[in-house]
Amino acid sequence: MKRFLKNIVSRFRSIPLPVRIGGGVVLLAAAYVWGFIIPTNVQFSYADQQTCVGRVTLLPGIHKQRAGKDDFTVELKDTVNVFGAPLVSRSVCVFPNDNAPTEGRTKVSVAPFGIPVFSKTYGINTPAVPSAQIAKLRNAEVSAVRPLTVPLSDKDAVYAYSLKQGDKRADCRPVDKGVTCTISQLELEPSTPYELSLYRGFKDNEPTKLETIPIKTLTAVQLADSTVKADQTVYDKPVEYRFVFDRELESAKGSLKRTDGDAAKVDASFKVDGTAVIITPAQALARNASYQLTLDEVLGKDGGSLADPIVTPFKVSGGPKVAAVSVGATGVPQSGQIVVTFDQPLKADVDITKFATSEGIGMSVRKTSDTTIAYTISGAPLCTAFNLTVNKGLPSGSNDELSTEAWKFDGRTICGSSAVIGYSVRGRALIAYTFGSGGTTILYTGGIHGNEPSSVTTMQAWVTYLQSNAHKVIPAGKKVVIVPNANPDGIATGSRNNVNNVNLDRNYPSDNWRPDIDTASGNLPTGGGASAGSEPETKALMALTSQLRPRLEVSFHAQGSLVGANQYGDSVAIGAAYARTVGYGTMFGNAEEVMGYSITGEYEDWMGQKLGIPAILIELPRLSGNYFQGQLNALLNTLKV
Repeated sequence: MKRFLKNIVSRFRSIPLPVRIGGGVVLLAAAYVWGFIIPTNVQFSYADQQTCVGRVTLLPGIHKQRAGKDDFTVELKDTVNVFGAPLVSRSVCVFPNDNAPTEGRTKVSVAPFGIPVFSKTYGINTPAVPSAQIAKLRNAEVSAVRPLTVPLSDKDAVYAYSLKQGDKRADCRPVDKGVTCTISQLELEPSTPYELSLYRGFKDNEPTKLETIPIKTLTAVQLADSTVKADQTVYDKPVEYRFVFDRELESAKGSLKRTDGDAAKVDASFKVDGTAVIITPAQALARNASYQLTLDEVLGKDGGSLADPIVTPFKVSGGPKVAAVSVGATGVPQSGQIVVTFDQPLKADVDITKFATSEGIGMSVRKTSDTTIAYTISGAPLCTAFNLTVNKGLPSGSNDELSTEAWKFDGRTICGSSAVIGYSVRGRALIAYTFGSGGTTILYTGGIHGNEPSSVTTMQAWVTYLQSNAHKVIPAGKKVVIVPNANPDGIATGSRNNVNNVNLDRNYPSDNWRPDIDTASGNLPTGGGASAGSEPETKALMALTSQLRPRLEVSFHAQGSLVGANQYGDSVAIGAAYARTVGYGTMFGNAEEVMGYSITGEYEDWMGQKLGIPAILIELPRLSGNYFQGQLNALLNTLKV
């Protein structure tokens, strides 16, 4: 080796000095041209935010980019440091400045201390910006929550892409030959068509709209069934709650929280099993408490999502509670059963007689089903008060809880009885209701004219009122009898007369009865009946009146807001007091003048003439309606005569 080196040196020295100097100059010139004059080509790529090529540069710290309006910045990277100072760099990287890169070739120079004679030029070749390839997305069904990938002709990490819909924007990030956009930021509704706008921007420059993409979001995930429903009370002790949907699921998110006085989030897991979301509380839910289960997100494997969160408020029961009782507080039959229903099954072997008691009337009690017990009444007196009690401590058959409150019920047996007193021409029953047991009777009637239904509804309301209040309002020694509907065929058809076209209030055997009668529209032949008392409805009411021999009879008609009297006994005084109470006018002795036609065969006249019974007649304000509340005080006053 030493001999070889000596030979080279010897041959170099044998070359004439001018030739040696000239050759060195040529070599230095070639090195300069190669290093500084000829540009280094850099093929810019959009795939990364900067493009790097391998090139060794000595003392990179002293190199500076020459001043100018260059579109790119050059940085020397991948340095090797000696004693903490950069000695050499092995890469040259370029990246765009504030202006977006444009297609073409750009030259950028770097030189030690910025000295032009030693500047190094880089020729940056910039291809066209990757283009959007959206043909497959047009009119496609896409998920409203999964990221949406928009294909590009090549990867682009230089530009910023976004999707817009209305005033909402979805950010996008680069992926291989495309960008993936967080479409959930657009807050799209499932099963809905949209037009999305694709924008491309560079740094702080205003983005440019590239494309409009028509799409339709996938059909919303639909709830098919669940083991707990909104506002349900849960009586058993489930270890999980299952919500079943219309498709295979991928994921679900939600929450469970207590919403009553101890409101707090409840630790629970949300897992997907096929088409179901299974919610499992970490521990058994506290009893007798309120909760809210919310499914915020449910994602199908096809990308479908919920249209809205599913919010399910529910309660967890405590021990058994009474949910219903089969009777009201009044009008309880004298014989039969009172069924008490609980909100959940009772323990199978419970001895109900240890918990359920009664007072006031004799009753037996037994358990009749998982959720019901029955008190049995046999021949209780009329209008008798009683109470039922179910004591606390009753065990549940669903959750082992005990009732914590006693249930009490106060009732009263029916205060009145009813009986059929006859039948209409068409076979409809005429019913009389009786309240109280005194020897003095007050009789009330309605509906003698079938086109005056307000008289029937008002009298039916009087019956209902006495069913609840007879024991309080009927004086001792008094009895009330009410016939609400004295012309059931006429009321059923809206006809003033009965089926035989007889005006029943002209059919009574008063002194002035006649077969042909006057009406507001003229004379009606046989409107008073073929004979006095010929009609079955008339016969029924005559028989009842003759049997009762009431102290007072009160007939209800319509219309006119008037009070009349048959002028027997104290009927005028009673009628005048009634008129003052209700604010009506009177027609004592002048009814024919007020009505405008002659009146014959009237019920009230027959009572006075044949039985000596005082009677008053009330003309209610209108043909239809219920005027009971306006009549109540006056009716109560009639009980005192």
